[in-house]
Amino acid sequence: MNMFRSVQFFVVFPLVGFFAAPASARQWKDVTGRYTLEADLVGFDDEMVVLQRENKELGSCPIDQLSEEDRAYLKSKEALEIHDANLGKLQTWTMASGLKVIGKVVDYARREVTVQRRRGKTYVNDTVYGNLPDVYQTMLLRVVAILESMEVPDKDSLEKWVRGLRGLPRTYTLEGVIIELENGDEYGVPFFLFSEQDQKVLKPGWEAWLKDREDIEQQNEHSLRLQSQAAAYQQDQQLQRQVALMSLNMQAIQAGLTSAWEVTLYPARGNPSPPRWVVTMGRNSEIATQAALRQNPGYVSGPVRRVSR
Repeated sequence: MNMFRSVQFFVVFPLVGFFAAPASARQWKDVTGRYTLEADLVGFDDEMVVLQRENKELGSCPIDQLSEEDRAYLKSKEALEIHDANLGKLQTWTMASGLKVIGKVVDYARREVTVQRRRGKTYVNDTVYGNLPDVYQTMLLRVVAILESMEVPDKDSLEKWVRGLRGLPRTYTLEGVIIELENGDEYGVPFFLFSEQDQKVLKPGWEAWLKDREDIEQQNEHSLRLQSQAAAYQQDQQLQRQVALMSLNMQAIQAGLTSAWEVTLYPARGNPSPPRWVVTMGRNSEIATQAALRQNPGYVSGPVRRVSR
């Protein structure tokens, strides 16, 4: 039975610890060598890398914008070990009911679940309800209870409600995240089952993920950012930070005439995209900021720092 893709739903496990960060930051450079950044490696895939600054800000950058040395480093055993230590570690998530779910968040998901009585049996999609694993059965009780605003404490209550549908299907669209357990099993958990605190961490990238559902490359980027945000939050649950997109559009800098500036941009209200770090040219920070805003409509400016002279 497929509630979210071919994934299963949550179970309860003991608590685990936080992931360990590298001992010291590394200096990263863009392809021109003019832009440098002191940051720890968090994780990466074939296209993007996520870095964490000393102030705990997270940024993702296309790997092809990095220096040859940095691209080679990402193929090293050390980089792979850091990636696995950060994004591969199990996490602890709290449900609204207070239950704890242990696993690593790996992606978003949106799937339909249909409940219907056919030939005297209750089906969930194409599987008989009683044939589902216990965790699915418990999950469905909670979903129906919340979405129908009624008490569904047990299987008998569910069966009685389904009989009242008189053979008509009831379909729910469930939106949430996929959690991978230590044994590799995947469990889909709708957002509304999480505690309010955890929802604030997991939902910020949801609208952007929906917008890019047909773009495989963008989907992979959203998945990496979600994994990084989840891991960072688990390391320090007081911080709810998104991963900024690093745009290292370095152009030739005319000596003495202009400088490169890194401008932090935050999405304006109604913009579902994550923050950005944008490198632009300008004789001063104000000119660079205005250039960054023109290139990125829907954003407001944040901190600015000079990255070359």
